[in-house]
Amino acid sequence: MLSSLYIQDYALISSLQIQLDNGMTVITGETGAGKSIIMGALSLILGNRADSSALFDKSKKCVVEASFVLEDLDVKRFFEVYDLDYQDTTIVRREILPNGKSRAFINDTPVNLPTLKEFASLMIDIHSQHQNLLFQNADFRTDVVDLFAGIKNKVSDYQLLLEELKQTQKQFDTLTAENQARLEKQDFLQFVFQELEQANLRENEQEELEQSIDFLSHTETIKANLFQILHLISDADESALNSLRESKSLSAQIAPYRSDIEELNNRIESNFIDLKDIADEISALNDRIDYNPEELEAMRQRLDLIYALEQKHHVSSLPQLIEKKNTINQELALFSSDEQQLNILQQKLDEIKKNLVLQAKQLHQAREKVLLPLQKQILEKVIALGMPDAQFVIKLEETTTLQKFGIDNVQFLFSANKGVPLAELEKVASGGEISRLMLAVKSTLSERSVLPTVVFDEIDVGISGEMAGKVATLMSQMSQKHQLLVITHLPQIAAKGTSHYQVFKEVENGKSHSRIRKLSKEDRIIEIAKMMSGEKCSDTTLKAAQELID
Repeated sequence: MLSSLYIQDYALISSLQIQLDNGMTVITGETGAGKSIIMGALSLILGNRADSSALFDKSKKCVVEASFVLEDLDVKRFFEVYDLDYQDTTIVRREILPNGKSRAFINDTPVNLPTLKEFASLMIDIHSQHQNLLFQNADFRTDVVDLFAGIKNKVSDYQLLLEELKQTQKQFDTLTAENQARLEKQDFLQFVFQELEQANLRENEQEELEQSIDFLSHTETIKANLFQILHLISDADESALNSLRESKSLSAQIAPYRSDIEELNNRIESNFIDLKDIADEISALNDRIDYNPEELEAMRQRLDLIYALEQKHHVSSLPQLIEKKNTINQELALFSSDEQQLNILQQKLDEIKKNLVLQAKQLHQAREKVLLPLQKQILEKVIALGMPDAQFVIKLEETTTLQKFGIDNVQFLFSANKGVPLAELEKVASGGEISRLMLAVKSTLSERSVLPTVVFDEIDVGISGEMAGKVATLMSQMSQKHQLLVITHLPQIAAKGTSHYQVFKEVENGKSHSRIRKLSKEDRIIEIAKMMSGEKCSDTTLKAAQELID
């Protein structure tokens, strides 16, 4: 419940503190005294936006602080989800700075406005004239049935799974689009890869071909030079080998006479052997070298292929060309990987949809079970509120698609008069009838679940006499189980309050201030008497006010 509300520097309020109890707290006051200002300040706690124009003193910050007792409310999950410190008495603070910036805190931890709104929705339910428009909202109608059926947690679980479905579907669609884009060039990539694969490229092949072609292109020159070298070394009459052989023979004859001559002889012998080996190798090499125009042409064609592929793929070397082939191969492998991932995601989508359909059917069945008792209880209260001929039916229409609340569309059908057929509520009900129906709905829900603090903000406009008494009685019954905060102009409703605050305006230092005070028993009698007859209270009206309170 809401245990206290503190307002500082907001509109006409410089500073104001309200202590609230269980039961029904009523707030009264003349038009313009500041009751709507209190609701405006409370709306800041609800997460509504505000700016510096709402400041009482433009040089100071506005502060609205509310204390909530959470002992009877199942809200610990909220604190766990948002990693907030849970306290049985939780303080929510909203600050509006002179520059228009806003800050919000839950138990002194900064939170953003969406988080504040979510928490406030668990704490406070405001029922105003404008809220009657909620009947036109399909979400609200469904929410009424779900609250009565006690399946809000199951609906939340369904909605979490529905969000998972949306995210998975988004992931699937993105991957499908990417895969489709790849498929459009898959044939081209496959052709390029096969072309490079069939080329059977090898590392260093280009360098080897260039060297081989250079060699084969000069075969005739090479053979001619080798033949000439061989001739000079060994075949000519005056060849190097013949000269060395004769020199070796001569040196051998005189080698025994001096050691240095013997050394020269050995060196001549060694050179003769080396030169003889060179001559043999040149001869063998010359025999092996053949001019083969077919082999040369084949090598040239192979090198031309490599050059053409390099130019085609805008690379400057064979290693880059091989790397290009490997890159294409890796990209082609992604197609297979995408297909596998798409299959996995499709299986996940199918499984989520299966579970969603099952949960949606369970929600539908739970709603069906409560339709008749919910209709009956609401209708009983509507009749008690002065519409004896009213008819009220809740219609559950199944859809073929999975929606926010499952597979159901909830319609409220209404008729206030005999002989008038049922029709959609917003098409046939007057403002006063819709207001009383909303009160009946809130009262019915309050009997089935622990509601947050319920605020009735001047919903009594256009109500008077006996009807005002019936509305007051219904509110009083609600306050037996739930905290009510009621802003009213009707003495019948004000008299039902377990505590009573009066909002008034006074001028201080040439500036208007809105104030609030808790009324004593005697002051309360006077206030209700004024509400009944105006400023002047006769003994009769005072007595009537006393009787109304009693």
